[in-house]
Amino acid sequence: MEELTLKKTTGIDIKNILNKLSELIIKEYTFWIYFLLSVMLKCIYFQYTTKINTGSLFSQTNFLMLLASFFILLIISSTILLFFNKRRLEAVFAYNIILSAILTCDTNFFRYYYSILTIPVIMQADIKLLSSIDDSIMSLFKLKDIIYIIDIPIMLIWLIKLKKKSIQKIPLEKKLTAFLIILLIGCVGFMTIHGNTDTQAFVYSGNYVAKKLGVFYSHYDNTKKYIEENIVDENELTPEEKSYIIEYFKNQNQNSTSESSGNFRGIAKGKNLIVVQVEALQGFMINTEVNGKEITPNLNKLIKESLYFDNMYYQIAGGNTSDAEFLVNTSLFPAREGSVYVRFPNNLYYSLPKALKAQGYNTYALHAFTAQFWNREEMYKALEFDKFINSDYYVQDEFAGWEGNALSDSSFFRQSFDNIDTTEPFYSFFITLSSHYPFTYFEDYDFDVGEWQGTLLGNFIKAINYADKCLGEFIDILKERGLYDNSLLVIYGDHSGIPKHMADELMQFLGIEYSEVEWLRLQKVPCIMYYPGLKNGERVSIIAGQIDILPTIANLMDFDVPYALGRDLLNTDREYVILRNGNIVTDEYVYLNELGEVYSIKGGKAIKVNRKNYEKDIKTLLEKLNISDIIIEKDALRYIESQQ
Repeated sequence: MEELTLKKTTGIDIKNILNKLSELIIKEYTFWIYFLLSVMLKCIYFQYTTKINTGSLFSQTNFLMLLASFFILLIISSTILLFFNKRRLEAVFAYNIILSAILTCDTNFFRYYYSILTIPVIMQADIKLLSSIDDSIMSLFKLKDIIYIIDIPIMLIWLIKLKKKSIQKIPLEKKLTAFLIILLIGCVGFMTIHGNTDTQAFVYSGNYVAKKLGVFYSHYDNTKKYIEENIVDENELTPEEKSYIIEYFKNQNQNSTSESSGNFRGIAKGKNLIVVQVEALQGFMINTEVNGKEITPNLNKLIKESLYFDNMYYQIAGGNTSDAEFLVNTSLFPAREGSVYVRFPNNLYYSLPKALKAQGYNTYALHAFTAQFWNREEMYKALEFDKFINSDYYVQDEFAGWEGNALSDSSFFRQSFDNIDTTEPFYSFFITLSSHYPFTYFEDYDFDVGEWQGTLLGNFIKAINYADKCLGEFIDILKERGLYDNSLLVIYGDHSGIPKHMADELMQFLGIEYSEVEWLRLQKVPCIMYYPGLKNGERVSIIAGQIDILPTIANLMDFDVPYALGRDLLNTDREYVILRNGNIVTDEYVYLNELGEVYSIKGGKAIKVNRKNYEKDIKTLLEKLNISDIIIEKDALRYIESQQ
């Protein structure tokens, strides 16, 4: 009666509308449209939650990334039509699950490593590695990530209802016509976007592929490259590449010799070398206070009597901490994808321990975790460390940080010298662990962070304060053992502590307005070099990277590093750093490789300028990445050394 009245008064036939809606729902094409829309919504969420592209979600870059993914989905849909017939809707459902899983994994991997998952990363994964970082990874899952799976039950119920109607075979002629039309739209649309993309940047950054052409294409591109490089091609060093590398280092070493003034040369010759790589220690923590208290009082004190490099950027990639180790001990860049430690542990390297062994030093690597973690046991052999002092050598008596899974830095430092022969010259390489992400272990740590209590930033500050306290204890140990005044002590950070997708708190804390350039300029780590005889500290503000630490140590200790891509920071006037993704920072400009943009820093502000003005310099600097990739991927030094 009510329905009839409504029809008479408004002219709306509710029953008819519901019937038509019901008919629409059970139609096959509606199911397809739902698939396309749900996956595109997930792509939007991926871009929003990871902030893989900065700026507005509706910016041109973000829009083109989404549009590229849409065209890829059309191509996928066309192949489903071609290869499946009566089971085509089941294939659509399966593809939805697969694509949702890819986006879920990419989201959480990106939050931790700032990169998309790749085949080399997947191939290097093992149970021990994953189980060791599961707390860190699990902490990255957000309740809102349910968006990746919330549509799947709906699609399943829908599919069952459609199957009850019996899916009809599509005649071959109609199937081919639909396939060709959808494929053509997808290919033309995608190739249009691809044709307007600077593919040269693909060489340096896998993220760039995703940023410009979408997540799904980035996985296709990565898989294709992996097959080409590891299955199809033999990937051997060509004579041309060999000559290229030899000539490059010949010219580089000649230039560095002619330009060097010999500042500080050999001032630490014959001294022990003690290097400490501090987990997640970033430059903005140094000489910073919270609630009137210094966050790093012990490091601040050490800086006053040391060389302090305050403009040093970290240069890690997919190997995180292990990449920093590699940079410092070889002066080469990390691998383009995955970790050098896992992918290339059998290469020949010209390393810091190798150079010091030639001078009669004993060499030790120390890390209070399992020997197999990040394949360190094998890689340290390749780097030619004499001994790897791992968790097997330590009494597990005190835990701090990393969700309670890490031997405390305090205990780590306290026990370490029991395993080192200090009666002979030695190089000891310490890798700390307590200040590892996530920092929730330090929630109740006794250091007042005021308004930041309970936040990621607050917990990070506490973790760094704890690490600093342990470093103070470490320095006391060195003094007690008579090593402090007989050693070159180097302390530096390995990588960032605050993930990019949680940058807002950090920007607020530092009083900085967010921009891509400003975020890049925050990606610095402190580097402190103390040696006996330096009465007053000296701040060295040259723009640099972790790759420069080895040549600088070589100058202080008076030995040569013929295959170093870094430079001695005490004897150079050129200020620059090259990051693994192809970004460049100099004293003149900032180059964002993934955006293809150049900025000049004037008055503390980033001003976009014409890229062409710096094209030659950018090309010259990026050549270092190419050299490093050839050396690592083709084990080039093995062939070069054997014939010299």
